[in-house]
Amino acid sequence: MNSAQTAKQTAAEPRRYTSPLRERQTEQTREMILQALTDELAAGGLQELNIPGLARRAGVSVRTVYRYFPDKEALLHAAEQWLDDRIAPSASPVSADDMAANAEQIFAAFDANESAMLAQWATAVGRAMRAKGRKRRLEAYEAALREVTSHLSRTDARAALAILSYLLSSWTWKTLRDEFGMAGDESGKAVAWALRTLIDDLRKRNGAALTNDTQPGKET
Repeated sequence: MNSAQTAKQTAAEPRRYTSPLRERQTEQTREMILQALTDELAAGGLQELNIPGLARRAGVSVRTVYRYFPDKEALLHAAEQWLDDRIAPSASPVSADDMAANAEQIFAAFDANESAMLAQWATAVGRAMRAKGRKRRLEAYEAALREVTSHLSRTDARAALAILSYLLSSWTWKTLRDEFGMAGDESGKAVAWALRTLIDDLRKRNGAALTNDTQPGKET
C-alpha cells in the first residue's frame, strides 16, 4: 500500500475519541443503579429482583439498566462485587497472615454497612448476591492458606479452609453481634486473634509434615 492509499484509508476511518465527561457519566449511572439495588436490599423491600422497580428507584429507565447489565445474573454479580469492594477495598489476601490482618477492617466495615449485610441473609436476593462472591473469596482464601497447608493432608487442608473462612465471614459477625452484643471493632479483634492462633498452629504442623516428608528414606 503506497502513501496516498494509506492517507486515504486513514481519512476514511472514524476518529476515535474517548470523552472523560462521558466516562464519568457512565460510571455515575452505573453507581446509581448499584446503589439503588443495595438501598432497596437494605430497606428490606427487595424479596425479588424487579428491574422496573429498581429503575424507578435509581431514577433511570429500564432500558438504561439493561444497557449496563444485560441480565439479572450480571446485575447481581456487579452488585455483589460493588458491595464487596466497600467492605474490603484492599486487595485479596496473598498470605495467611493477611487474612488475620484484614479481620478488624472487614468487621468494622460490616458495621458500617449493617443494613445491607443483614439483608444479605434475610432476603433471597441478598443470599443470591452473597453466593456470587462467596466462591471467589474461598478461592482467594485457599490460595492464601497454601503456604501453611501445602504439606498437610487434603482433609486437614480442607478443614483449615472451612474454619478460617467461616471465622472471616459476615455470618460470624452477625452471630457475635446478635448473641454476644459485640460491635464490629470488638468482634474483629477477637476474630483476628483466633485466626492468628490457628494460622500459627497450621504453620507448625505444616513445617513438621514437611520435615517428616524430607527425612532420609522418605520420598520427596
